[in-house]
Amino acid sequence: GKTVQTHFVRAVKRETETMLQARDRLKKWVATLNVPDDHQIGYEELPQDPETGKDVGWQTLYLFSRAEVTGDYITDAMVSQEQNQGVGGSYAVSVTFSPAGADRFEEITGANVQRRFAIILDDTVKSAPVIKTKIGGGRASITIGSGAPEKQLEDAKKLEIVLRAGALPAPITPSNESLIGPSLGKDAINQALRGMFVGTGLVLLFMVVYYRKSGFVADVCVVFNLALQLAVLASFSATMTLPGIAGLALTLGMSVDVNVLINERIREELRAGRSVRAAVEAGYDKAFSSILDGHVTILISGLILAQYGTGPVKAFAITLIVGICASLFTGVFCTRLVFEWWVRGAKVKRLSVGAEF
Repeated sequence: GKTVQTHFVRAVKRETETMLQARDRLKKWVATLNVPDDHQIGYEELPQDPETGKDVGWQTLYLFSRAEVTGDYITDAMVSQEQNQGVGGSYAVSVTFSPAGADRFEEITGANVQRRFAIILDDTVKSAPVIKTKIGGGRASITIGSGAPEKQLEDAKKLEIVLRAGALPAPITPSNESLIGPSLGKDAINQALRGMFVGTGLVLLFMVVYYRKSGFVADVCVVFNLALQLAVLASFSATMTLPGIAGLALTLGMSVDVNVLINERIREELRAGRSVRAAVEAGYDKAFSSILDGHVTILISGLILAQYGTGPVKAFAITLIVGICASLFTGVFCTRLVFEWWVRGAKVKRLSVGAEF
């Protein structure tokens, strides 16, 4: 940090230029000035216009060249909220200094009461609070000021990041730069999709081999389930990611599991001597409660992940929620519709549900 003597000049950003271009324009003008060696010009980004919400521009600050307190003296910084007369007050950033930094900061603040203290990172003034009193004890609080609570909190978090970055023991300097194309991510996506389709194909083949015609009905509904999920995700303009593919594969497996439960229930009813039509109705009725319990449980988990998760976790959760709903619809209603058409319309007397039937 460096002590500030006074404001120098302001530069308003033009509509046709960016904030960086406005700062460069201001720097060119400052370069024409005669600045003493023991001083320098700092650049602070002006806050947003409260009426328009647009960036205004930059202002210069006349600073001493030598830094009075460096980031080496800071051990921690965190956002806090000050209380004013028992109600929620403004936001602030609490700063903790090392023992050496505490002594140095107490000395500097005692000699510069009612003057501004610039906080600089990467040659840009991030904040310039007014020193209200001599500060000792190794702790200081920087009040953000007035404005909407959301804007205060945003500014406080930015200042916290700046102070924490200044506390790094050494500057970060890039040793090399390289550009990585999207081919690696694309290959990973393709491999995941290939694995999902191969695995699904093997499961579908097993269903046909083990459950015969009933397995074929299940396979048709699983494929419909996949098409339905992709259609819903496409309507959301969702991007296929690795977590999303994992959620897709998981729900396809659950869709197969639904059909396994139903087919096994139907087989039990056929073993008990029921007719084909009665076995199908009883099989679906008895399997429904187990299917619903499992799907509702996973749906609740997916909703919690979607609410509190971010990034890949949220992508997985959204795919899981869509897949669970599609699995319940296709596994219970669509397959039952096909079975009932089969046993009623075609008047089937013998149902192919495995080797025994």
